Amino acid sequence: MSPVSSVCLDVLDTTVFKGERFNKQAILDIRTHFKPTETFQYTHFSSCHPPGVRKGFIIGEALRLLRTNSSAKSFVENIKQFKARLRARDYPNSLVERITSEVKFSARKSALLERHKVRKKILPFVTTFHPAVPNLKNILMSNWHLIQNQPLLREIYKEPPIISYKKGKFVGIYS
Repeated sequence: MSPVSSVCLDVLDTTVFKGERFNKQAILDIRTHFKPTETFQYTHFSSCHPPGVRKGFIIGEALRLLRTNSSAKSFVENIKQFKARLRARDYPNSLVERITSEVKFSARKSALLERHKVRKKILPFVTTFHPAVPNLKNILMSNWHLIQNQPLLREIYKEPPIISYKKGKFVGIYS
């Protein structure tokens, strides 16, 4: 257990502290807290995952850093370190920059708001992912009109399905 401090307190993945705003406005600040045991072993770029999974995890982590840093300075520093860790896992710089540029400190207030999702009935199209398989979403969407042109199918499938990937069975020399 860490010693009691009148200056800062680690709570989950944030450090709450008396920053610059405390003396002027009596507002506590927060910054992202990383446990000493954190190794930042992000999924390697060459691992067999759909591109959307890579983008989703990068956006998700960038949004977490946005939400857990109350100052632009600490946010920018954390994003800089995150990008360096991704590059160390062989993520292309152009991909990292393009995706992380979508998360800006100016949008922090909006990112902190609770969003209520509208639940839709969506049909999942489940298949095993493999990088050699063509982009199924593009194929499905380019032919979606065939389903929508049929009155019965249009009534059944009001929304296009989502592509959902399951983990493939490992076939190796010991199988």
